Amino acid sequence: MCGIFGCLSYKSQDLISKTLQGLKILEYRGYDSAGIAYITPTELKTVKAVGEINQLAKKLQTRPATKVCIGHTRWATNGTVSIKNSHPHLSADGSIAIVHNGIIENYETCRQKLATHGIKLKTSVDTEVIPNILCYLCHNKHNIHNFLKGQYVFCMAKTNNNSLFIAKKGNLPLFIGHDDQTLYVTSDTLALPQTVSEIIPIDNLDTCEITDTELKFYNHNHAIKKTWLPFSQSFIASDKKGFSTYMEKEINEIPNVINKILTIYQQSKTITTMRQSFRDKLKTARCIHICGCGTSYHVALILAKLFERDMQIRTIAHISSELTASTFLNESAIAIVISQSGETADTLACMDILQEHNIPVFALCNVTTSTIAKRSQITFPLLCGPEIAVASTKVFCAAVLVGYLLINDYATKYNDDFVKETTNVLQNARQILPTPQKAPKQIIIIGKDIDYVIALEAALKIKEVSYVHCEGYPANELKHGPLSMVDNNTLAIVFGDNSSNAIAEIKARGGKIMVPQFPKTDNPLAFISKIIPAQIFALDLAQKLGNDPDKPRNLAKSVTVL
Repeated sequence: MCGIFGCLSYKSQDLISKTLQGLKILEYRGYDSAGIAYITPTELKTVKAVGEINQLAKKLQTRPATKVCIGHTRWATNGTVSIKNSHPHLSADGSIAIVHNGIIENYETCRQKLATHGIKLKTSVDTEVIPNILCYLCHNKHNIHNFLKGQYVFCMAKTNNNSLFIAKKGNLPLFIGHDDQTLYVTSDTLALPQTVSEIIPIDNLDTCEITDTELKFYNHNHAIKKTWLPFSQSFIASDKKGFSTYMEKEINEIPNVINKILTIYQQSKTITTMRQSFRDKLKTARCIHICGCGTSYHVALILAKLFERDMQIRTIAHISSELTASTFLNESAIAIVISQSGETADTLACMDILQEHNIPVFALCNVTTSTIAKRSQITFPLLCGPEIAVASTKVFCAAVLVGYLLINDYATKYNDDFVKETTNVLQNARQILPTPQKAPKQIIIIGKDIDYVIALEAALKIKEVSYVHCEGYPANELKHGPLSMVDNNTLAIVFGDNSSNAIAEIKARGGKIMVPQFPKTDNPLAFISKIIPAQIFALDLAQKLGNDPDKPRNLAKSVTVL
């Protein structure tokens, strides 16, 4: 959930600005604090700041040329938010700086061993053990995985040394990229400049010494070779295209994303072959397991309903972290995992269980270079481009559509109609579901069948960015408990036109009712765009309350630690 970015160049240049630019793009992965370390001819210099990357940039008005620079943007999981706890962390002698994502599970044991050597750590952050252990390993740092337990990636810079050292254990992402002048290390390819044309993904238990002349890779402390893979960055992640927030920009991209998916999934021979492979597996399956977290879990719930309805195959939606080995009966099954980033730790752990039981795993994923994409039998791309706002919007619509297209082929006549209908819903979203002048104390959103899942996703968006208490319920469940919460400070949003009893129950308790009025259509895909007015509602309510919808408190975009 944090971001790593580093640069190494064969000649001195302004790598500090390049690092800040990379961290700015990675800020969606963590924005509690940030810091950089760079090498001067005489010292290893660190600069840190609490808050957004802009606060760090203000401390770096002077940016000397350097050949090595590493940076980190933090989302606190270990230790409070402070300058002291922010990265980079230094060794006791000040010679080594580390930026790190993940968790060192044997931190306490490492801390005690370091204490026997007279090293007392300055923080409670697990990262600090890494540079101090590396000091003792000296020339045998490729042996680091024997000393650290957990899942982690890190990047090291060292005084008077024009090199970087990186290591990976587990599933967390890390990549090397290059252009003509500079080598880059990043935890997300989104941060790489458009000049980068080749990358190398770092694998589990890899270490690598990076200099301006060569890359030395090791795995299990044995030298290995890796090859550069083609890479193309066709977008500028930091471009809001005139919108005030990424969230609004990304909601407005939904019609184009839908058009792109419908076109490519009907015309691409590669995707046609992939879909046929999936359908071939379906023929022998007695059960389908669909797994995801947060918004992706809501996609799983919708797809489970559609698969059972249209394919007559038992389909179970799982919250990834709740999947256990006892879930599986002795029957033929396949699985679908859903993730925007492709690095969701709970879903990767869920894949471990599925693959241990020899269940074929397919993925719906927006990042085709991700760990989930690499580990899946087939990955169906969501074709959204970057999604920077923490609250997922366009990826929800894309994942539902792609998942539905796995089992259904639609005549071309539906394509233009659905894109036009979605555009119409987007343009009229604030009339379909107006934002109240005064923020309600609490919001209840109800619906039946798929509308109930739309209610769950709408409630998640609203509470994510507005911090107003909001819950989604099946319409008929109100009388089984939640109705006790309804009073004259309650706003109820009702999806669908078959919840008249629930509406009467809410009105009788003084609650206010809003029923979104969508254009009439017989398009079988139309339910997907129902979420858009709720996304706009959440955005407007957040801004009305003075919140930044792109960076909701306590949340980060990609949850890469368990």
